[in-house]
Amino acid sequence: MLEVSNLHAGYGDAEVLFGVDLKVQPGEIVAIVGSNGAGKTTLLRAVSGILKPTSGSIRFKGKEMVGKPTHEMVEQGLIMVPEGRRLFPRMSVRRNLEIGAYSKRARPHLTERLEYVYELFPILKERAEQLGGTLSGGQQQMCAIARGLVATPEVLMLDEVSLGLAPVMISRVYDAIRTIRDLGVTLLLVEQNVNQALSIADRAYVIQQGQIALSGTGAELQGNEEVRRIYLGLSSTEE
Repeated sequence: MLEVSNLHAGYGDAEVLFGVDLKVQPGEIVAIVGSNGAGKTTLLRAVSGILKPTSGSIRFKGKEMVGKPTHEMVEQGLIMVPEGRRLFPRMSVRRNLEIGAYSKRARPHLTERLEYVYELFPILKERAEQLGGTLSGGQQQMCAIARGLVATPEVLMLDEVSLGLAPVMISRVYDAIRTIRDLGVTLLLVEQNVNQALSIADRAYVIQQGQIALSGTGAELQGNEEVRRIYLGLSSTEE
C-alpha cells in the first residue's frame, strides 16, 4: 500500500534521511522507532508531503507521490496526526473534529465519521462543546487521532502519540489504536516509546541517524539484544 524507496530528505543544507526504505501493507500496524533526532518525524513529514524529499520514491497505492502537495495526499487517504496534537484551542471539540472533513473525500461522510469517533472515544462526545484547549493532554491526543479518522484515512500516520501522556492514558490511546486497526485502517506509527510501539506493531523499523538500522516483526525487535540494550535499557540477563 505504501512503499518508500531510497528516500533522502532534510532541511536546507542539512540532510536528515539517507536512503530510507520501508513498506506498509494493508491492515498492518508498522512502527518506526528510534531515539530523539534520528529522523522519525522528518520521515513522516516527507511521506505526507509537508517536506519535499531531495531524492527517492514514495509510492501510495501504486502511484508516485513525491512532489504532490499535502492536500492531494489527504485526498488519496494518506493522513498524518502530527506530534503535539495541534488542535485549535479556542474552537470546540466538535469543530476541531469537523475540520478533519475539509477534503472532498471526507466531506460527504462527516456525520457517520463523527458517530464513529464518538463511539471510539466517548469522552469526546461528552466534551463536544468544550474548547479544545481546555481538554487534558490525553483527551487532546484522542481528539487529534479522532480528527485524523474523520478525514477517512486508508493509512493513518501517528507521530509520537504517547508524548507527554500519563501511563494510564497511554494504555487507553494504544487500546484505541488496536481498535482502529481492527476496523480496517492501516497505521504507520512513529514513537520514542519503543517498548509500547513494538508491543503493538506487526512490523517495525529502527531508524538511527537517518538510516534504517534494523527491521522485523515487533516481537523480533523486542527480543533483539541490541534493541533491548539501547532502547529498552535491558539485557538478556534482565528478565
